[in-house]
Amino acid sequence: MPVFPKPSGPYAVGCSDLVSKCGPDRCLFRLFYPASVTSESKSALWLPSREYADGFSSLVKSNVFSWIFRYLFSGAVMHATLNADLETAKRVEKMPVIVFSHGLSMMRTTYSHICVELASKGAVVASVEHADGSATTTYYLEQGRDDKNKFKKFWLPYDNIETNNPNEHNIRNKQVRERADECIEALNHLDELNKGTFEGVATEINLQQFKGQLDLEKAAILGHSFGGSTTITTLAKDTRFKLGVALDCWMFPLDKKVYQNVPPVPFLFINSYTYPSQEEVTEMRKLDNDAFGVEAERKMVTIIDSNHISQTDFSLLTRWNWFTRKCGLHGPVNPTQLMKVNNELVEAFIGKHLGLRFGAELDDVVKKYKDNVLVGSNVIVDEDKVKMLKQELHGSPNRQRQEL
Repeated sequence: MPVFPKPSGPYAVGCSDLVSKCGPDRCLFRLFYPASVTSESKSALWLPSREYADGFSSLVKSNVFSWIFRYLFSGAVMHATLNADLETAKRVEKMPVIVFSHGLSMMRTTYSHICVELASKGAVVASVEHADGSATTTYYLEQGRDDKNKFKKFWLPYDNIETNNPNEHNIRNKQVRERADECIEALNHLDELNKGTFEGVATEINLQQFKGQLDLEKAAILGHSFGGSTTITTLAKDTRFKLGVALDCWMFPLDKKVYQNVPPVPFLFINSYTYPSQEEVTEMRKLDNDAFGVEAERKMVTIIDSNHISQTDFSLLTRWNWFTRKCGLHGPVNPTQLMKVNNELVEAFIGKHLGLRFGAELDDVVKKYKDNVLVGSNVIVDEDKVKMLKQELHGSPNRQRQEL
């Protein structure tokens, strides 16, 4: 049985992995979408393969952890059917598209709960697995030597960059730009899916069923941690995305040019209670409405009693284990409740600004969950410093977008 809460939308959900081409410069993402399933349909496994358990094991430098990880999570399944057919009978509208960017040392399925939830509401979500070295592990395909119809996987390990590396910012800044390019490429492939021209390699679903079914005029970008800074950078590089949502955003990789190129679109920060430092929140405030006189809705909210892992699947997968709770994988509040709050905030904001049926005013969601959410941040910042940083960014009010 699935370990995740059942999604609240009217549609069953399907998922499938799409790879754009052979070679290390491929684009890989898991596609979540409204699906037509039967009672005999089997839910997709959360852990795609053993190599991902080995990848998490390498992060803690313990081979034993791989066995423990597989023991705990190899049987975990989600409320989504692998390679299911697209739902066409119940839907009356084209599907909005959302690109998701994972955090540092995560992968394309680590945020399945929110991807499934959005797909159950009628959206198509492309959860990118980044090839810049920030995924716990990932792979690319090459055509097999003996059989032209077979493909061989070549695995790319996690690139562990020490935090005391004096060149860390330059490295992370280069990575965040690469990650943004992958998100843009994912949107390009969604456009190709809609046109019926995307082919990919080793595909296990009928791609033609998506032709004419997507609404590329309603595109959003969403990400967690490193995926949050990737969200901001993607907006700065591609104006096709109409809004962004950053979950517990890691601001360190960004630079001045990125901030100056973010278009005047709606943006939402959803922070945990324990992660963002004063410096992080100060950086987030540089995207306030008044930084460039933006009229679009710019908001920051904080989920009480949550931590940096609360917005990942791990908080749900491990909620029954007192040891993992003690290790900080989730806090004292029921993680299912916190996830529900997080998802409703995301859905309300995306839905409102893309003009979708499940849109709602953010203030109404905050009021509904007043014991779990506060507007703004619990972290106190120096308002004079925030004002100074905004003035440094502002420059000319008629600034031109720069090449990133």
